[in-house]
Amino acid sequence: MRRPLVILVFLMAVFPAAAAPRVPAAAVASAHPLATEAGHEILAAGGNAFDAAVAVTAVLAVVEPYSSGLGGGGFYLLHRGADGFQTMVDARERAPAAARRDMYLDAAGAVIPKASIDGPLAAAIPGIPAALVHLAGRYGRLSLQQSLAPAIRLARAGFAVDERYRRLARFRLGALKASPAAAAVFLVEGKVPEVGTVIRQGDLAETLTRLAEQGAAGFYRGAVARKLVDGVRAAGGLWSLADLAAYRVVEREPVRGQYRGLNIISAAPPSSGGVALVTMLNILAGYDLTALDSVTRKHLIIEAMRRAYRDRAEYLGDPDFVTVPVA
Repeated sequence: MRRPLVILVFLMAVFPAAAAPRVPAAAVASAHPLATEAGHEILAAGGNAFDAAVAVTAVLAVVEPYSSGLGGGGFYLLHRGADGFQTMVDARERAPAAARRDMYLDAAGAVIPKASIDGPLAAAIPGIPAALVHLAGRYGRLSLQQSLAPAIRLARAGFAVDERYRRLARFRLGALKASPAAAAVFLVEGKVPEVGTVIRQGDLAETLTRLAEQGAAGFYRGAVARKLVDGVRAAGGLWSLADLAAYRVVEREPVRGQYRGLNIISAAPPSSGGVALVTMLNILAGYDLTALDSVTRKHLIIEAMRRAYRDRAEYLGDPDFVTVPVA
């Protein structure tokens, strides 16, 4: 199953250039109401949009274990209203140094089904913990401890299971039951929990606390790092302590374009979304869409999308390893 590009956090805050104890107007949107509440809580405490993004990301790691987590990665597109500064924070996962180009192939050279998306060889070095530290330290107004406090609180106190949790837990029930540690946290006696069941994650609260108190070292070095490496290697993975210690987020220049007088700022490679978006808009800019009937207009948009995704499949990749013809 091909997964769509997911923007983990969308957060917009409008505030004057001068520093203020509170943001006078702000909007927070996330995939879970508890994460949205956390964003507002941080803004009300005097944090800026970047502090709120840290809080939202961390809470999603608690309440959306099926979609988000400290074990993943992501992209953050930043705009600072005070001076117009824009950047993209690339916090995607990195392959372990022992990864090989043929590790998803069997002895005959055939692709091993699902090996690249499921199991220990699919696990890459996480980027989200480093991103939280980076955002708070470089762009935030509050301390990392303050911005992670809502997530730590929810991990300890727990959150209530909803229908979405039940649906996705059923979908991954086999994988959850195959891991006693996961089953102990996310299932009840080996079964999908009922709506309203409270899920508590004491170990996650402890990991978030170490991250809050020690920064990146609290995750990428020391006891947490050793447990991660031991667990991945015991399952047949390739991680090493050196892989974790070497992880760094990267700031990249965003992709820029224009469409009918609007400036488009989007994510740069290794994200493919920004390049695909600007490509589509560049194609559509050559047509007067208002002069077309509904069927023709939809057909044109579909064809623009097809061509953008064709380029995506042909040319997009990790700019640290391949040349991506963006311009």
